[in-house]
Amino acid sequence: MVENWHVLDWLAVALYLGTMIFVGWYVARKVKNSTDFLMAGRSLTYPMVVATLAATWYGSGAVFGTAQLAYTSGIAAFIVWCIPAHLGRIPLALWVAPKVRGLKETTIPALLGRLYAKPVAILGALLILCFSTRIMDIVSVGFMGYTVTGLPNWITGAVIVGVVIVYSLFGGLWSVVMTDVLQFLLMTTLTLLLLVPVWNLVGGFDGLSATIPAEHFRPTGDMTIGQMLIFFLLGFQVYADPAAYQRFGASNNAGTARRAYLTCLLIWLAFDTVITMLGLCARSLYPELIEQPNIAFLTMAIDNLPPFLTGLYMCSILAVIMSTMSSFYLVGATTMTVDLVKPLFMPHMNDKQQITLTRLFMVVIGLCGVLMAFQFKTVLDAVIFLGGLYLASAFAPVLGGLFWKGRLTVAGGFCSMLVGMGVTIVWKFILGTPFGVNAMLVALPASIAFFFIGNMFGEDIRTRTANAPVSK
Repeated sequence: MVENWHVLDWLAVALYLGTMIFVGWYVARKVKNSTDFLMAGRSLTYPMVVATLAATWYGSGAVFGTAQLAYTSGIAAFIVWCIPAHLGRIPLALWVAPKVRGLKETTIPALLGRLYAKPVAILGALLILCFSTRIMDIVSVGFMGYTVTGLPNWITGAVIVGVVIVYSLFGGLWSVVMTDVLQFLLMTTLTLLLLVPVWNLVGGFDGLSATIPAEHFRPTGDMTIGQMLIFFLLGFQVYADPAAYQRFGASNNAGTARRAYLTCLLIWLAFDTVITMLGLCARSLYPELIEQPNIAFLTMAIDNLPPFLTGLYMCSILAVIMSTMSSFYLVGATTMTVDLVKPLFMPHMNDKQQITLTRLFMVVIGLCGVLMAFQFKTVLDAVIFLGGLYLASAFAPVLGGLFWKGRLTVAGGFCSMLVGMGVTIVWKFILGTPFGVNAMLVALPASIAFFFIGNMFGEDIRTRTANAPVSK
């Protein structure tokens, strides 16, 4: 527990959490039907899409993960992870976003059902449920709570999950987007505000050069080739990111989706630059916390900002995390309702039932996340596992289904996803990570290989669709 936490900081946190709940409640009046609740009426404007995309992308992995990597490995955090991740999104903005906006499907499982068949959609829904628990974000707020109060991590994790669920329940995607707008403004301004005093305190680049290891200034730091490959590949999970696809579909037109995403690339690169520099400053100021780099990052803020502003800075980190959690809780709950329960058990579900079930599943997903989160020692561990599971399982079926011009069969999509999930789980939990090789480095190639192998079997979906009789 830190000593410089003031009662004014508690006031700042209370005001922030109260404001999020109020905004969520206030914008709920926009919700007239399930389309409003799940897709914000498909009417998000350019500024809204920019703010919600930027805020949603920056979860705990992008803040604590980047800061932790900068603390331990230096500028490699930016060069190996951040730059490839963001440059790799340019094709996503130019070609994937407009294509998704032109489709009627609003979720990844619905898209998989359209591209392949119901079994692939169900498998995709189960995968998204796992990813939507956001265990890495809950681990992050647990560390924050422990650093400030000394309370067990799970208590703070449960409290923040509860607040996120409450404000998201009111207005669905409208509540999520409008709170994202406020959280985006908070996270950008306060993060920059911290950089100024700590940069001066360490003495700028000259001070960093004198106090942190020399390898921290090498482009790849002290990373092995395997570690570099893991961080490089993690950036491409966004190509099947359910929250990004939801925002594309909720944009008022395809041009808005494209322009907003390209704008976010510049914001993300600037934000990552600041987070990397803060991670380096934390290493310079608190080298003794090498085993607890996330705590070093938070302690640096508490020690170098005045009361109330310290609390606001913590709120800016909460804003980053909570905006992502709310988005994925809604995505996961929508998946459960629209892609599992409705087609399998309640085909005639009305709007009221759909909204009620979605709210219920948001609560369930949040609770599951709290129960699972603290199996991981660091935020980066949780990011690598959950991000790797999703990338290995969803990348090939989603992108292949959208853009592969060769034979496309149900077996291709199903085998690719099942192999990605199965290899990840078996490699890590049953085999115990043989040879120290991360599961993603085995599961992703296997998933891609089985996408092509599976497409050798069964009827070509495109041929079947082209030959289907026209109804009169």
